Amino acid sequence: MNPREGERGQRWLGWITTTLAIIVGAYVLFEPETGSEVVDALPPELADEPDLYMEDATITQYQDDGTLKYQLVSAEIRHFEADQLTRLLTPSLKLYSPGKPPWIVSAAHGYIRKRALPSGGSEEVVFLREDVVLEQRYEDGQHLKVRCSSMYLYPDRQYAETDQDVMIDTEVGRTQAIGMQGDLQRGLLNLFSKSDQQVHTIVLPKQFK
Repeated sequence: MNPREGERGQRWLGWITTTLAIIVGAYVLFEPETGSEVVDALPPELADEPDLYMEDATITQYQDDGTLKYQLVSAEIRHFEADQLTRLLTPSLKLYSPGKPPWIVSAAHGYIRKRALPSGGSEEVVFLREDVVLEQRYEDGQHLKVRCSSMYLYPDRQYAETDQDVMIDTEVGRTQAIGMQGDLQRGLLNLFSKSDQQVHTIVLPKQFK
């Protein structure tokens, strides 16, 4: 065997020895010890703690074409993985549509969770409560503001609904109803009434801005 073949053989032997050492070391490192203690569950005082906690957080989501879909700002975000639930403190959500001003919805409290769809998929549901305000404003002064005590919002299809009393202000007047469904992308609102509480509108130009 010539010297070059000898060097090659030594390098090959050294590589095999190093590889075996790594394999043995990994086995010793990761093999669980027999008789090791079972990890206890979280103590009761930590059971309700969130898996993720953020303060003064901003979450931005984009459409497939790179345009803005929505932006969420919240003083506190607490995510609970076991319940697939995200709780929000003073959330403010902007929903974007091409060529239109964003819809801005704010509230004192809220949460986000997934809802199963009949098709087998899922969609995000945002529930907002206490001092809920949904608003859209144009540069020419046109605006629409909806106020209620609670609201469900579906960002994926820009749809909002509530079965609570609503007050709707525009640049030309005020309307009251006992519930609402809104296609925000098209700007269409469906208002509800009952026999003893009809949809009521007051037309007072320039009073409600």
